[in-house]
Amino acid sequence: MPPVGIHTSRVERLLGSPRVLEKKPHRDVSWPIVHAEPPDLSALYAACDGLELDDGTRLFGRGELRDVTEWLVLEKGLAWGDDFVIVGERRDIVVVLDLDVRGERARGGALETGVDDLGVFERVASDVVGYLCARAGVPDDMAPPPEIAARRAAASADPQSLARELARPMYPGHERLMASLALELGALWALAGESERAMAAFARSVDARLESVGRGGREAERGAAWRAAAHALRARGIQDLALECETRAHSPGR
Repeated sequence: MPPVGIHTSRVERLLGSPRVLEKKPHRDVSWPIVHAEPPDLSALYAACDGLELDDGTRLFGRGELRDVTEWLVLEKGLAWGDDFVIVGERRDIVVVLDLDVRGERARGGALETGVDDLGVFERVASDVVGYLCARAGVPDDMAPPPEIAARRAAASADPQSLARELARPMYPGHERLMASLALELGALWALAGESERAMAAFARSVDARLESVGRGGREAERGAAWRAAAHALRARGIQDLALECETRAHSPGR
């Protein structure tokens, strides 16, 4: 766990941003959630009791968190665990902090979920201060989660960094993202002349796609995944591995 001072400096940079439109005064309010307060939120709530950014992102006050969370869970009949906390909102997006106290969801973090599709989460930052820094365009000391870092590595065409990020656990429900990024990794390794690494990455992409479908559609999905790999290779002028992927697309169970 990073020292408290690191979080304090992160909060100072965030609150110094001109994109913070409103900063509510600090209130001496206890953390209302049964599980321990994360250190980044402790540092943030020591400086203010909620804020609003110029893009409409709003962080709720510490004392509001339990009531807001309990209301939405009851109103919508959500089957959330007690380590999910609603911490803010942005237009039609609900910002949720997953404390992941039992270590079941890749260490949790800051999530977004749409008001019309509550429970379908996208992890967008490792913690709440990191989320707010990203929304405000403020440099941050904390590493982003693999869902974010892997996208950046793919955009930079950096197979080493992309492979490293894909070795980190992604948040549940991100199988399609994993499949897409592993497909890109395979293409990058192929371009670098690393055929074995390329095929291993493509196989991982296939496995991720299979995790996202029911048993009845797995064989069709397997073929489609290998054909996608072949297409990615041909688009880059790599014919030999593309042929191998096509062969696997037509070979059941491969």
